[in-house]
Amino acid sequence: MGNRVKGRVKKKSIKAAVHSGMATHRKLSRMGKVRKKDHAGLDATFIGRAKVLKKLQISLKDFRRLCILKGVYPREPRGRAPRNKKGQVFYHAKDVKALAHEPLLDKFREFKSFMKKVRRSANRNEKEEARRKQTLAPKYTLHHLVRERYPRFADALGDLDDALCLVNLFACLPSEGRIQTSITRKAQHLAASWGAYCATTGSITKSFISVKGVYMEAEIMSMGQAIPVRWVTPHNFTQHVPQGVDFRVMLTFFEFYETLLGFVLYKLYAELGVRYPLPTVASSDSVATLHPTLGGKASSVLAANLNSLQIALNDASKGNSAADAVKDALQNETNGAALTDENHQTINAKSKKKQKQLMQSIDEALKGVKQDEDDSEDDTDDEEGIDEDNENAIPIAAPLREALEAIEDSAVSSNNEGGSIQIITDPEARKRHQLFHNLTFFLSREIPRGYLELIILSYGGKVGWEGQDSPIAMEDSSITHHIVDRPKLLPTYSKLPKSREFIQPQWILDCANFNFVLPIQKYSVGAALPPHLSPWVDDKEEGYVPKYKEEIERLRNGEMLDVSDEEQEPTTDTVDDGDESLGENNEAEDEVGVDDDDNKVNNESSEEEEDEEEEGEDEDEEEDDDDEETEHKALSKKRSEDDEAAHLAKALMSKKAARLYGRMQHGIAQKQAKVDNLHKKRREIESTREKTKDGKTMTKLKVERLKKERKETEDAYAETGGSMKKKRRNN
Repeated sequence: MGNRVKGRVKKKSIKAAVHSGMATHRKLSRMGKVRKKDHAGLDATFIGRAKVLKKLQISLKDFRRLCILKGVYPREPRGRAPRNKKGQVFYHAKDVKALAHEPLLDKFREFKSFMKKVRRSANRNEKEEARRKQTLAPKYTLHHLVRERYPRFADALGDLDDALCLVNLFACLPSEGRIQTSITRKAQHLAASWGAYCATTGSITKSFISVKGVYMEAEIMSMGQAIPVRWVTPHNFTQHVPQGVDFRVMLTFFEFYETLLGFVLYKLYAELGVRYPLPTVASSDSVATLHPTLGGKASSVLAANLNSLQIALNDASKGNSAADAVKDALQNETNGAALTDENHQTINAKSKKKQKQLMQSIDEALKGVKQDEDDSEDDTDDEEGIDEDNENAIPIAAPLREALEAIEDSAVSSNNEGGSIQIITDPEARKRHQLFHNLTFFLSREIPRGYLELIILSYGGKVGWEGQDSPIAMEDSSITHHIVDRPKLLPTYSKLPKSREFIQPQWILDCANFNFVLPIQKYSVGAALPPHLSPWVDDKEEGYVPKYKEEIERLRNGEMLDVSDEEQEPTTDTVDDGDESLGENNEAEDEVGVDDDDNKVNNESSEEEEDEEEEGEDEDEEEDDDDEETEHKALSKKRSEDDEAAHLAKALMSKKAARLYGRMQHGIAQKQAKVDNLHKKRREIESTREKTKDGKTMTKLKVERLKKERKETEDAYAETGGSMKKKRRNN
């Protein structure tokens, strides 16, 4: 045993194992601190879905609903996945913590225990008890989630695209399976309420028909800023519900978007002075009818909401003193329609005086408000600073003047259009609203009413349709445009008044997109329509402007199209015929009594003048050719110098900068190649449409040339004793 003494503890060796009883500092210096599991790193930051469900103690179905309503989505860790957990769905620890404190979680648990009681009664065959308990189901609201996710109104408008797309989709789906009738009706009502607001305020700015549906965009004013909202309306066809779609997830989204749209519409309608939701009966005189499924007579929910909104606006404007003053002045003007011109001038002067007195009273009231504010300020402020603030500040009277002008316009429209009020304060919206002013449209029964009615009303037009609830009859002489989507007109249309134009529906959208009333020749019934251009394509960025858009821009600038040039060609022929007739008369006069010597002298002088003119033209052509050559040489020289400078600059670049520059040039070259391809196709299409003097197109000439060449080669081959024709095999 060596030097070991019995009863004594053996001394520790320096070469002792690490797991022996060494001191804490010595162990930390060698091994480091042992971390607990899932307390640091990616394992603590990102948690798998199974672990989240175990932590929250809810089912997968309720967890999905909670995440959709709360706005929590899976996150993918940057870099590598935690440990050996590749392919899993991860959620951030902060999101899980927010879900754990959500009040809806308790409601889900209450509903789970409630359904156990209902099922227990149903299993015991206690049907009446089960029905009684079904009415006592726990209810919850999503108002706090909307306020939490969208603290500002602009945030809610910015996220309204998906909500409107889903609502318009559910409005077109049939009521079968999980899609109940109440959901479809609610979606129709929300879509119609939104459309009624956009049509009343003239908010629609862009529209485009595609295979998926009709894309539309509206600009909603919030805090002096226009926020674009874009959505898709499906085509009005019979929808076949696919089997592979999980409608439980879509219904959860619809549940949240329904609450969101309710908040947004309440705010927007409140700005108009109308309370949302709109009542079914807004006044005792007129009743706002609703969709047949909603218990009314109207065949369109949009028309019903527009009707009820106009009634509510009329009721709201009754308590407005400014609107009443304007209406009284206008009523005085209309009542004195049988008076003389002098009486008309006195009435107009009185109405203007009333408006001026009203504006002066508002200005005086605002001055008093400013003086009170100035008195309440500190006395230590300098006068110069106050003057500068007053100069930079926005005058308070300006918005009121705009509102009064809008009220005046609405009063005018209410008297002229049968009592409908339209309050539009945005100047751009006013310009758009004047596009279809004094135009009346009538939609045939094959035309989809939804989006066309919305666009026409948003741009200031009147609309009627084939139906009992139409405000305009088909035989009405005030109709200016009859929208038809047929290859030929029906024989019954010949009995209608001749003052209307029959056009196709695309004319309305193109006019609205270009904000210009286009000629109707290309949109007549049975005609091949021009290209339907998307209003969201930036031609400057793409580098290519379509031909039809160039024509429209020329029309807007007041220029004449090529058709007018073609129409002017026969005028030159008439002039030439006149010259020939004059020549014949001169010959007749010469035969009668003009001397031949005088004719010879005139002919010689005219020939000399023609020779001098031809020499002058030749000299001008030579000078033009010389100028073109010099310009071409200068351009080529400048181009070569630019290429040399670019090559030198690239040689001085670093390797990283050169690669970046190369990628940039590659992208520019690809974009330019696309533009060149479009120009090439355009030239080919234009060349095929051109005709020669014989009336043949370029395509036909090409076919004839190829046939002629084929025949020549066959004849040349036949001279050698062979034949290019295939022989038939005899079986």
